Amino acid sequence: MAFDPIPRRRLYEEVARRIEDLISSGELAEGDALPAERDLLQQFDDGRPAVREALLSLQQKGLVAVGNGERARVVRPDAGHLIGAVSSAVRVYLQESDGEVQFQAARRLFESAIAREAARIATRPDIDRIERALDENRAARGDAAAFELTDVGFHFEIVKTLGNPLLTGLHTALTEWLAEQRRSSLQVEGAETAATNAHERIFAAIASGDGDAAEAEMQSHLDRVSEFLRFAGGK
Repeated sequence: MAFDPIPRRRLYEEVARRIEDLISSGELAEGDALPAERDLLQQFDDGRPAVREALLSLQQKGLVAVGNGERARVVRPDAGHLIGAVSSAVRVYLQESDGEVQFQAARRLFESAIAREAARIATRPDIDRIERALDENRAARGDAAAFELTDVGFHFEIVKTLGNPLLTGLHTALTEWLAEQRRSSLQVEGAETAATNAHERIFAAIASGDGDAAEAEMQSHLDRVSEFLRFAGGK
C-alpha cells in the first residue's frame, strides 16, 4: 500500500499556528500585545518574512490587529471576519446548479426562526423600530432601488431585535450573497405589492407576540420570493 507524501507546513503557517494556540489557550488575551518582531524572530528562529506573513495571516482571520510602528495586539474576532473568511467560497457555490436553491432554503429557515424569536422577545421600542422600517418600505414602492434598500432594512430590523452580533452578521452576509437574486425577484410585476403585504403580516404577528404566525408568515413570504425568482428566470 502506497501513501502520498505528507506536505511540509510552510514556515509562516507554523508560526501562525503557534501564536493562534497561545490565543486559544488564553495565554494571550484580548488586548495583549504580541512580542516585538525581533523577539518573535528569536523565539521561532525563523526569518523575518515568515513572521510577517504569520502576522498578516492572523490579522486576516481577525485574531490580531497590526498597526504601523506598533506591536500587534490580540483582538476579539467579530462576525464580519468569521463570515468574510467564507465569502469567496460561497460566491463560487452559488454558481453551482443547485447552489442558489439551497441558499434560498437556508435563508427561509434562518429568517423564519428569527421572526419567531423576535415575536417572543420584542419590546415596545423594537416594535416601533420595525414599524418605522415597514413605513419606509411602503413609501418606497415604485422606486426600485429605494424599495430594495428598504426591503433589506425591514428584515434587518427584525434580526436586530435578538441582539446577537453573529446573527446580524450572518443576515448581512446572506443579504449580500443573495443581492442579485433579490433584485431579479423584485423586478417581476406585482413583487413589490406582494412583499409589502407580506411585511405587514409579519410585522402584525411580531407586534402581537404571535411566534407561530410570525414564523409562518415569514416562510410564506420567502416561498413567494422564490416563486418570483423562478418566474424571473432564476434557477
